[in-house]
Amino acid sequence: MDRGFGYFEHTADVGIRAWGPTLEEAFAQAALGLVANVVDVSQAKAVGAARIEVEGESRERLLFRLLDEMLDMLQTRLYVATAVRVRFEGKDRLVAEVEGEAYDAARHGHVHEVKAITFHDMEIRDEPGRAEVRVIVDI
Repeated sequence: MDRGFGYFEHTADVGIRAWGPTLEEAFAQAALGLVANVVDVSQAKAVGAARIEVEGESRERLLFRLLDEMLDMLQTRLYVATAVRVRFEGKDRLVAEVEGEAYDAARHGHVHEVKAITFHDMEIRDEPGRAEVRVIVDI
């Protein structure tokens, strides 16, 4: 099954569409899509690891909080993710194992400044063998 992410236009913002064979994979791809929308990840390497744990009362809140933590990791801790593995622990908890490296302006540059993750028009589809998420980020 294919997995990946892409972007769609939204007035003054950017939409991220991510998909995979499972909802966990779609969430992971959305996280990678967010990072790739902020910096150039083409030369990024997996030389370190980090862990994100979030809780939320719905899948939408879990996705929002995962992406919010990924954005914080990039903007505050200057950590560029190259791989993300997500697993749900029950209905209200998510754990993400993140591989990546410290931000290097010469290699990673800058694509967009993302101000915030939004709930606006957020969609989560989870069908057998195919999951897809759509989220809009404020730039």
